[in-house]
Amino acid sequence: MLIAAATSCQATDSPDPQEYIPLPPDYSDEKMWVSYQNDHTGDGIDVFYIPSTWEYDYTTPDGRICHYADPSVEAHRDDMKTEIDGIAGYMGKDNNFYSPYYRHISLDSWATLNEDTINRRFHDVAFQDVKRAFGYFLKNRNQGRPFVLAGFSQGGKSVVELLKILAPQERERLVAAYVMGYKVTPEDVAAAPWIKGARTSDDTGVVISYNSVSDVRYIKPVVAAPTVMCINPGN
Repeated sequence: MLIAAATSCQATDSPDPQEYIPLPPDYSDEKMWVSYQNDHTGDGIDVFYIPSTWEYDYTTPDGRICHYADPSVEAHRDDMKTEIDGIAGYMGKDNNFYSPYYRHISLDSWATLNEDTINRRFHDVAFQDVKRAFGYFLKNRNQGRPFVLAGFSQGGKSVVELLKILAPQERERLVAAYVMGYKVTPEDVAAAPWIKGARTSDDTGVVISYNSVSDVRYIKPVVAAPTVMCINPGN
């Protein structure tokens, strides 16, 4: 079903003619978002959530390999929505919640454990979508309200990269950034000194980053090391 659906849109230009890259999402299309308007009193905030990695590599009927989720494919959106709805169940309570579908890089990309490959695919495609979605959110949805950034795994990587490019006026409205299941490196902090870990429960404009595994053998440097913070989100 995924392969058949992939033929419904044309690929963008790719540096590798054997690689298929889906068309970028149009974030003016409501179908490219999961959103819940739960702030009925005006006392809440906005939450911008970036989901993690769901899709594996697949091959199109004309023999090209795709390393990215395709938001035009309903099954890919359904996968992401499974995670998004779970997060919205607690982060979206009494808040307005927005989460974009995007061309996240595949599980196979992460399985290479090659940070050059991961970063190239992420920055060339996935993060381009995240930046456009966040820009659309700020311009058309947020209306100057305080907001939280949050993401898990690849979504956590996206949060770190968004923090680096936040304008000063945007940083003033940032309540907190949740980097879940991903690292915050010394290089990240050097590039953006305003990336600071939370120290108390009422800190604002700070990062809450935590990363847990069921066994030490599952610790992988591509998502875990080096890191400058690990903060218990429950205290």
